[in-house]
Amino acid sequence: MTDERPGQNEDMSAGALNVLAEPLIRVEMQDGVRTALTLPEVCAALAEDRVGTFPALRGHQTHAWHAFLVQLAAMGLEALGAAEPPGDDPSDWTAVFRALTTAWPGDEPWCLVSPPTVPALLQAPVPESESSLYETRFKKLVLAPDALDMLATAKNHDLKSARMRNACPDDWLFALVSLQTQEGVMGRGNYGVARMNSGYGNRTYVSLRPAGATAGALFGHELAVLQAAHNDLHDAAAAIGLATEEAAALLWTVPWDGADSLPLSRLHPLFVEICRRVRLERHEGELRARVGNSQVARVAAKHLAGNLADPWTPVERSDEAKAFSVTREGFSYWRMSELLFGSSSRSWRLPVLARPQGQGDMQLVAAGIARGQGKTSGIHQRAVDMPAHVISLLETDADAISARAHERIQTTATVQRKCLRPALVVLVQKGTSEPSWDKPSNQSLTRPWLDRFEKDVDDIFFAELWDSLGREGDEAAGAWERTLAGVARRTLEAACEAAPRTDDRRIMARARAGNLLENALRKHLTSLTPTPEEQRDVA
Repeated sequence: MTDERPGQNEDMSAGALNVLAEPLIRVEMQDGVRTALTLPEVCAALAEDRVGTFPALRGHQTHAWHAFLVQLAAMGLEALGAAEPPGDDPSDWTAVFRALTTAWPGDEPWCLVSPPTVPALLQAPVPESESSLYETRFKKLVLAPDALDMLATAKNHDLKSARMRNACPDDWLFALVSLQTQEGVMGRGNYGVARMNSGYGNRTYVSLRPAGATAGALFGHELAVLQAAHNDLHDAAAAIGLATEEAAALLWTVPWDGADSLPLSRLHPLFVEICRRVRLERHEGELRARVGNSQVARVAAKHLAGNLADPWTPVERSDEAKAFSVTREGFSYWRMSELLFGSSSRSWRLPVLARPQGQGDMQLVAAGIARGQGKTSGIHQRAVDMPAHVISLLETDADAISARAHERIQTTATVQRKCLRPALVVLVQKGTSEPSWDKPSNQSLTRPWLDRFEKDVDDIFFAELWDSLGREGDEAAGAWERTLAGVARRTLEAACEAAPRTDDRRIMARARAGNLLENALRKHLTSLTPTPEEQRDVA
């Protein structure tokens, strides 16, 4: 076990913290052993499926780090002309990465610290003409990696900012990956990445992956899919103006004065981008960052609204195609259904890594950080189990599944709005014969129970949908209606139990609410047949 803080036991005035040669990345292996590895050793361990976790990796950085590794590996293998990824030999992985930076035999683009006029890892070089103005242009100092990272904190209320003092090099590495590959606009001079639909959008990751995949299995799976889809990716990229030959793969290797954007015609389809002017440096034995503003975004792609053939990002099917952005509501069952099947208002083209391709049992995983103007609205992730027979049907008869999903979402909305909500309003108004449907206090009192109904439906929606695929339409619809009725009844019962017990109108309110719910269910769920016991209860 390695107890040393990687990269901290050397003379901090020397060395460059080269991730290809120095063990800077802390890893906990699946056998529980903790150590520090070079970047090639990390990929070798992933190829052997020996990696458990990265202890320094924060939750919101996970998908950005994974995408970063897969993009590097895919482009490096392409540059080498290799058909298969290396195995467990780190030297082979070193060759993969160096194939992307042949112009720098000293590995400067893989070092966390390099002279300002040469590339450093995820840090564009300052043009020679601007070198004398370096400290003036990069005058903002950042002393902790969490203060550099993209995750916004509100007045230190929730998550304290700039608390990671005396940090290790991999803390800075993960912060750089997060900032440079998934940040949006954060005020004047701070532009976001090109792979989102607006400055206040987000980079969303959606992929179809083996159920329960480890970090290594996921790395190998997605790298293999990208290699197999090489021609399709390049064709899609060429259609929107990305380069196919002599393209920039690592945008931090191209000098940037902050005044000029890179045209799409210079970019590789899988380019690893950067969105900010940042340079790490050593000061009194510790790392710190200098940050400068820019006059323009790094990539001239605003007109595409994130439609850049990213292998993880869904894109809307429309004349004005734009990348998907998760909102503060997250990945609800209806949002995931929209991604899979579309809706009445829009549909989405799934990215390469999320398309059904004859696999066995899989999971559709979606993740993203909901952003706003100077704030975040939650880190959201959802995994939907996708059995093999469902994936097969999606390839051969997606319209039939889509129609059933849409019908079920519509029925759910009917039960919530026209059956459960009126019953809850009667309950909170203590059985009043003329309830005020739009009274603001009624809306706030019923909202928690409507949300509970929605969550209970969310928990079962896809499992019930997949289970129904072997049934005829009417039979399946009837079973779903009875399921929803049961969820609505349990929700109202829970609300009744939570109501004040000292109020003498409680019994009347409960009875009237129950009667209203049952009558509404029978009115709107035409295939719902009450049992004799239910008929006696209503009577």
